[in-house]
Amino acid sequence: MNDVIKGILERPTGQKVGIIVGVLVFSTYIFWQYFYKKPSEDLQSHREQIETLESKILTEKRLARNLDKVRQQVKELDEKLAFALQELPDKREIDDLLSSISDLASDAGLEVSLFKPLPENKRDFYAEVPVSITVAGTFHQIATFFDEVGQLPRIVNIDEITIREPDVKEAAVRVRADCTATTFRYLDESERVKPKDDKKRRR
Repeated sequence: MNDVIKGILERPTGQKVGIIVGVLVFSTYIFWQYFYKKPSEDLQSHREQIETLESKILTEKRLARNLDKVRQQVKELDEKLAFALQELPDKREIDDLLSSISDLASDAGLEVSLFKPLPENKRDFYAEVPVSITVAGTFHQIATFFDEVGQLPRIVNIDEITIREPDVKEAAVRVRADCTATTFRYLDESERVKPKDDKKRRR
């Protein structure tokens, strides 16, 4: 070792400076790589974990402060759902509802030539119950019928309206109208389509 140092000291000044600089650079690299870099990375990782935990704590505290408010909102939503379900008749009431729609058409002075319930289309917790209707009468009578259906306590949508065969009789224009009246009914738990059954039904 002494011979190595002696050999370095006997070299020209430029070489000695270069060797000393090289030793310092190498020592700095070793220190950085093995004594500073890893602890620095660990420290940064711990800081990030602390920030994440602090953020979670703040979120939990915020939720805890709003817990009563959230419970109130859930209660209000449950009440709104219960009110909405009141407008969906169950299976037992469907026949009466369809009979009411047919009666409204007759009461409006319309001639009902077709009133045909179509297959139900089951959704999540309700089923669409469409009825194909063909009536004949004046525009005013048809408009009155649609308006009366819209005022029923149950939800009934009238769509797919087609007006055809206009005919003038006694200064009044009579037409034939085809439409689909769709109401909705609430499905019992046993009637609801399970995800697996729904997947098979779509194939």
